[in-house]
Amino acid sequence: MEKEIRFLDPSIERKGLLLEEHLSSFKQEQAPMFSLLEFNLSGLCNRQCVFCPRVDPDAFPNRNIHMPVGMYEGVLADLEKAGFDGTIIYSAFSEPLLYKDLDKVICLARERCPKVRTELVTNGDLLTLDRLKELFRSGLTMLAVSMYDGPHQMDHFKALKEKAGLSDAQMILRVRWLSVEEHFGITLSNRAGSVTIKEARIGALSSPARQACHYPFYQILIDYDGAVLLCAHDWGRRLIVGNVNDESTLSIWNNAAMKKVRVSLIKEDRGFRPCDRCDVHGVLIGRNYFEKWTEYYEK
Repeated sequence: MEKEIRFLDPSIERKGLLLEEHLSSFKQEQAPMFSLLEFNLSGLCNRQCVFCPRVDPDAFPNRNIHMPVGMYEGVLADLEKAGFDGTIIYSAFSEPLLYKDLDKVICLARERCPKVRTELVTNGDLLTLDRLKELFRSGLTMLAVSMYDGPHQMDHFKALKEKAGLSDAQMILRVRWLSVEEHFGITLSNRAGSVTIKEARIGALSSPARQACHYPFYQILIDYDGAVLLCAHDWGRRLIVGNVNDESTLSIWNNAAMKKVRVSLIKEDRGFRPCDRCDVHGVLIGRNYFEKWTEYYEK
């Protein structure tokens, strides 16, 4: 049975369009490269939101650990060699503005992969006009601000955007202050079993969902220690499919562990970790990637 969706994040459609545009550049006989590469740059966040595993600091504590720039550059070398022209996202399990080398890594991405899109998702608490301008000078394509506190934030961030001379496409303001009945303005999931919100009917599954999921067919996530996770919902790091300190990002993307996951999801089988606990809908975008990988494995 498919999960009920009570709120659909407008950013989902935007990501879907980016995916379709990127997929069109691959030849039929190729295994599709990921379109979205997400970095979790550190172990830090300055908030504890009720819909996030960080609401329980014992289960998900802050860690003052940051991704080494040298490791990041190694990933970029892989991407440059492959001519990657998809999207790099700085978000995942942390607040990216707490990463000390943020401007530097954005600049490096632009230098090594000039056709890449760079996106950053922030709660905006540390965002100033000077900081905003510096991010775009470094090569940022788009910044999304998730506003959790109330409508008064809209006027504040609109003013920042106007003063910085940014367009609606460059700076997206995301309403996240809605009531629990409105799912806070988020397409909620249980973060692969890591969070429970009884009022929103979000929690543990009694058995694995019988449903495909497209995430591992188009997206990859690299944690601050180089671990490559199945997707951004695996906050518990229950499945590490490789580490960029040991092998290239591209070889991990098409390795045996990833193939096993994809073949299972093609069969609508989520009976493995971390998918056995996950309630994410997972099929809202990326259908063409899912079909292309299915054809590739059949050959």
